[in-house]
Amino acid sequence: MLKALLKKEFMALTAGITTDRRKGTKRSKGGIIGLSLLFVFCYISLGAAFLGFSTAFSVILPDRLWLYMSMVGLMALAISIIGSVFMTYSMLYKAKDNELLLALPIPPGKLFLSKISSLYIMSVLFSALAIIPAMIILWTSGFPVSAVTSVFGILSIFFIALMGTALACILGWLVALVVGLFPKKSALTVITTLVLLGAYYVFYFRINTILNNMLANIDVIEGSVSAYIYPFYKMGVGCAGDAVSFLIFALICVALFAVVCYVLSRTFLKIATRTEKVRSVEYKEKKVAAQSVPKALLKKEFKHFTNSPAYMLNCSMGTLFIVVAAVAMIIKRADILMLLEMLKYQLGGVLGAFPIEGYVTLLVGAVLCFFSATNDISAPSIALDAKTLWLSKSLPIEPVQIFGAKRNMHLILTIIPCLIFLAASAWVFKLGTMSIFYCAVLVILFTYFCANLGLTLGLRFPNLNWTNETMAVKQGAAVVLALFGSWVIILAIAALYIFVLRKTMAPETYMRILIALFLVASLGLNAWLMNAGKKRFAEL
Repeated sequence: MLKALLKKEFMALTAGITTDRRKGTKRSKGGIIGLSLLFVFCYISLGAAFLGFSTAFSVILPDRLWLYMSMVGLMALAISIIGSVFMTYSMLYKAKDNELLLALPIPPGKLFLSKISSLYIMSVLFSALAIIPAMIILWTSGFPVSAVTSVFGILSIFFIALMGTALACILGWLVALVVGLFPKKSALTVITTLVLLGAYYVFYFRINTILNNMLANIDVIEGSVSAYIYPFYKMGVGCAGDAVSFLIFALICVALFAVVCYVLSRTFLKIATRTEKVRSVEYKEKKVAAQSVPKALLKKEFKHFTNSPAYMLNCSMGTLFIVVAAVAMIIKRADILMLLEMLKYQLGGVLGAFPIEGYVTLLVGAVLCFFSATNDISAPSIALDAKTLWLSKSLPIEPVQIFGAKRNMHLILTIIPCLIFLAASAWVFKLGTMSIFYCAVLVILFTYFCANLGLTLGLRFPNLNWTNETMAVKQGAAVVLALFGSWVIILAIAALYIFVLRKTMAPETYMRILIALFLVASLGLNAWLMNAGKKRFAEL
């Protein structure tokens, strides 16, 4: 029975790659290989980002290999927890198939173990993001790495994932207890997540200061690691060559995971089947003004959006980042202008004389488009309606009106903060009226293009068989292609100008060409939605 449950969970994890969710059939071998390669590319790209952290930590080599591995292990644990904790509550306690499986003669403990296996696989992937780049630094730094260090370093991925899964489950269990007491759990989830993300980015931007302090107090840190985070002290010493220490570390991870599984499996049934507290509302008769269809549909989209923490956190974090970036730009104006001078010097060394002042408008436009592309609100919007598609189709409304509401929500949540950032940029760089106009038109059309692209991909690759909304907004070809595809487009048009057209075309001319291209592309996608898109929607 457990084997069948584990197989089901693994198939659910890989369903986005192996199954055509629109048709409910298995993809062709070519499609599976293509999507698998895309996933590998995205994963390797994320791993490359952690090479910087490992390179920074490598300054303590070669005299303190054990401390290097301990620091990397802690980073892997943090990534594993942060990457898994947001999915724990929904995957364990709020999965769509919980009621069906609990109605079958399946022991709750086995069901819990099958659910936690999915989290463990995710933790392994997150843990590897930190450990593998760290091992690459060791192998390429000229440090004499022994076979024991290599083997134990790779094995630590799986043991750290056990600890990360256990701690994420404890946090998910606490969340499950808390949300049962509060009817407004969406706001609580979002606020908690933003606090954790804020702490992460504070650490990220202060990494150089932290490392300098570490080097100045290296002896104190060594004592603190060995005294207060004993498991990772043993991990570091074990990876440095002490097999007994690594065995102790492994046993600690296994024991923690086993205890957490035993305790939480005993409470799984109670929490998964609990009726959460719902705020009672006293009915008061009042007149309701009639609303137009577009306004009512837009209101419905926003209500779904604000009631879904997974949707908000995974698809619209760009909205927050853009506003934060605008405030930071105003506060750090002097530093940004200094950075601009440094960029001019660096580009001059590569490309020759580079009068960057004449390219500020194009640079601001590129940054605005990049920020806009961090939102992929429209891409999973079709999939998120999987439970209510029948209702939408039964109403006397056109599919185009449904598409318009989803697109408009994407535009509102993206364009408004982008215009705030543009205003801050205009003040910092003293942009002229025409420069502001070009940037505004460019980002509006690019955002319109991205919104239409997300809807098109959502119809072409609908992910309708999800068991919880986290899967709908995180998995599926539509989400991946919409997010990374828009970034690739930005990088391509930037590289085209810098390396090919810079010497023969003025920045304003290139911006006008981009505006025209995005206008044509947006109208083309809009025409597809109004014709073939309507037919595809009717087939879902």
